[in-house]
Amino acid sequence: MEVLTKRLIIRSLTDSDFPEFERTLNEIQRTCMGDAKAFFNWLIAQYVNMDIVNDLISLGIFDKITGELLGTVGAGKHDDLNEPEIFYELLPEHRGYGYATEAVNAVTKWVFENYTIPYLIGTAGVDNIKSQKVLERCGYRFIDERTLLVHVEGKRYDFNYYRFYPTLTL
Repeated sequence: MEVLTKRLIIRSLTDSDFPEFERTLNEIQRTCMGDAKAFFNWLIAQYVNMDIVNDLISLGIFDKITGELLGTVGAGKHDDLNEPEIFYELLPEHRGYGYATEAVNAVTKWVFENYTIPYLIGTAGVDNIKSQKVLERCGYRFIDERTLLVHVEGKRYDFNYYRFYPTLTL
């Protein structure tokens, strides 16, 4: 699977991407997923069904010119909210250049071209203003602030909950 944008190649991950992919894992993923290689292999196995309603699809964000992995983006069932969600993570050195907005726009469009779902959600920590702005720039509408007990960690998180309705924005 591959989506091209002005500056990015967004594509399925392959075994050769693992060393760079491991750098993209956030602290929650490192804590909860255990072995990074096993998690990576599980993500690749999800490409067989390409099911964002019951599973998830995680894709690499690559620089179109250099081929460098900048981060990941994808969509899939949120473990605790049980709704299809857009998600993204850029390596710190690639933040602030508009790559997240470009990737989220492209994957959101791809989702609604390939799946019949009424909406896609986005979540961002209440203190993560930059991620909230990415969602808003991409047409996600703020619904409310929520608190969630994340089952895999046993911790509570306050976050802003957004929805993208394709009939209102495409």
